[in-house]
Amino acid sequence: MRIKSIFMLPLVALCLMACKKENAVSVSPDISGSYEGYSLASCAYFQNNCSINETVTITKNSDGTANIAFSSGSWGEFTVASAQIDENGGVSNLSGNGQTQMGMGGNVSSYDCSFTAVIKSKEDAQMQFVVPAVMGGMTIDFSTGEAPADLLLAGTYEGYTDADCAYFQDQYSDNESLTLTPNGDGTVALVFESAMWGKFDVASMTISKDGENYAFSGNGIVAMGMGEVTNNYDFTMTGITDAAKDVYSFVFNVPAVMGGLTITLLPGTSPVVVN
Repeated sequence: MRIKSIFMLPLVALCLMACKKENAVSVSPDISGSYEGYSLASCAYFQNNCSINETVTITKNSDGTANIAFSSGSWGEFTVASAQIDENGGVSNLSGNGQTQMGMGGNVSSYDCSFTAVIKSKEDAQMQFVVPAVMGGMTIDFSTGEAPADLLLAGTYEGYTDADCAYFQDQYSDNESLTLTPNGDGTVALVFESAMWGKFDVASMTISKDGENYAFSGNGIVAMGMGEVTNNYDFTMTGITDAAKDVYSFVFNVPAVMGGLTITLLPGTSPVVVN
């Protein structure tokens, strides 16, 4: 009888361990709350259009499903009722269908959308909203955290230029623009084609965070000249912009031209010069 009891002890211990393991697996993480991050929108007409300060709110229902509310300043209002939740290894996988209110100005329409999500924590979550009937099929990918700078700052910057050199100061030119394109490695390519000053190319430009702003630096070759005769000159470039791309400055320095030429692109239109 004593020998039998001794053999039973390991079995009891194994059963207790199995019960504890089962109870641990069955504990579901609390996914209810607000998720702060950014979104990347893509469709047939553009890719990875980045929006910051986005919020998705999840409310877990008593029946084990979840309500999803995504209010995007760029894309509208998304609502998914009773999304299904699958818990696996501490990760919550969600899926469901809902509606979105999207439009331009006061013209807002309702569209069907689908929703999926992978949630590891409040700080580590990815969600996707798909709207098939908008712009050839629109996909909005939401991620928690800070937006990648190369995707956030990509786009066209329009404004005016202020040129200075040894021979003149404050020579303005309106209707100027440059384009930043992500390279896929965290850097961006820059193209600034000016009717007055020529074409500036930077193949790979680094980006760094400067407080609430972003700073650029790079170098390249500009084709500059008179009429059809152009020469290539080295230039360096620095820039700074806010996240909204409303306030910015791009400065191009061409040392070998006119005793040192500096061209600055700024937002808006050139100031009126009073003589």
